[in-house]
Amino acid sequence: MPVMMHLVSLQQAAGVEAHFGAFVRQARSSAPHFTHGWLNAAGRPHPFIAAQLAGQLSCTVAAKRRWGIKLPARPERLRTWHCRRELAAANAAILVIWNRTARVGFALDAMGDERCIHWEHGAAWDHGREAERQRYLDRVPMAIANSTAAARVLQLMWNYRGEVRVCRNALRPSLVPSSSVVKRYPNGCITLGVAARLFPVKGVALALQAVALLAQAHDVQLQVAGAGPELSRLQTLAVKLGIGDRVTFLGAVSDMAAFYRNVDCLLHPPITEAFGLVAIEAAAHGCPVVVAAVDGLPEAVADGVNGWCIAPTLPLAAYVELGGSLEGLPERVYAPDRDALVEPRAVDPTEMARAVERLFRDAQTFESVSGATSAHVLRGADFATHVRDVLNVIDESLARRR
Repeated sequence: MPVMMHLVSLQQAAGVEAHFGAFVRQARSSAPHFTHGWLNAAGRPHPFIAAQLAGQLSCTVAAKRRWGIKLPARPERLRTWHCRRELAAANAAILVIWNRTARVGFALDAMGDERCIHWEHGAAWDHGREAERQRYLDRVPMAIANSTAAARVLQLMWNYRGEVRVCRNALRPSLVPSSSVVKRYPNGCITLGVAARLFPVKGVALALQAVALLAQAHDVQLQVAGAGPELSRLQTLAVKLGIGDRVTFLGAVSDMAAFYRNVDCLLHPPITEAFGLVAIEAAAHGCPVVVAAVDGLPEAVADGVNGWCIAPTLPLAAYVELGGSLEGLPERVYAPDRDALVEPRAVDPTEMARAVERLFRDAQTFESVSGATSAHVLRGADFATHVRDVLNVIDESLARRR
């Protein structure tokens, strides 16, 4: 049986990794003519992801090891030779490269350009190793993009000339409630949420600033689901803002459905975001969202329906003053209203706080928005449709090669 091989890093428990696990499970039932394998170029998967994938993969190919011994990076043809032999032995029919544009030339050499598909989830925004990224994108003939924004960044930033198919992300089955949800107006404390990796690009410092403003007149707390290198700095910022006792950093959360049930509103003000799956996850559970109107987030959030999209207006110098960091931020982001690449900016925490106050001004407003939010998302395309769209692209690619 042919194998759909996947080159994906599984070392974190974040959006791409969780999406991969759900995709493989659904694809096994939707397309039983394929089994699925993992081309492992990084190391052991995160325990959360390993548990999701238990029994789902037919094979694993260690890209950098042979007989348990790590192969040297130079000469590169050694790893290429190894991967070519292992992929052939595994009967790999196609290689799907998940959200990587650097350090993957060996995979194209081993598999052959025409049997590789790039799946864009945000890597196109990365900077560094530009010449290598450009060579990769010049070679790979087809790309799947998780949003129109992602497709346009490939084209505008990298002059991508291959075929691009947009297959927007969809709500994973494990996060679909049994029916639409109407949250009740909070009796007392308002619980806000953030669900993000703790990296500067996610703008969590802006959410802390908004909570500090709200705390001046409201009983409010913030639950933060996510782990990352920014944890200590964000904890220090919360104390500095006088909200240390109002903010709980939960670390990596395995039961995200429970997290969304326990918060009243999600704040998501990243500097860049290819799609923003957390926005539809929260909305499905009746949790209105306040997000940055950047990149693919306006595709995930219908402004005024399942949340509010706030235009980022602050220069990055102001982001630093508010407690953010410039480390790892992209040089350009996509402005959907202009279909253009622009300098990144940050959402004003004052505007976020105002949106939250409008949402919670009375019970009728909040409960009406909550119910409409959930119903809107659950009417959208389901995960099975999303997977079927992706599999159609892969089948077309294989048919052309034949």
